[in-house]
Amino acid sequence: MTKLLKRATGVGLAAALISLPLLSGCTVMASSEQLAMLEEARKKAESAEADLNTCRETRAQLEKELADKKALLAKLRNDRDVVQKAISE
Repeated sequence: MTKLLKRATGVGLAAALISLPLLSGCTVMASSEQLAMLEEARKKAESAEADLNTCRETRAQLEKELADKKALLAKLRNDRDVVQKAISE
């Protein structure tokens, strides 16, 4: 009895999996409109990736400039402290 139930369940599951694409209206090939939409989406994705790379490069450049300016500021503050100490003596 259990073998029969398992077999019936297995056959029912297989039939459901086989018939699902037929019932969902999937086509074998994409239409030209769908292909055009896919190509447009691909181009937009490539453009967005290029913009992202440009932004990353700009950010890296700005972070380097910031680090350079912070180093210069630290040097100038140190020089100022040395001069103030020399004046006060």
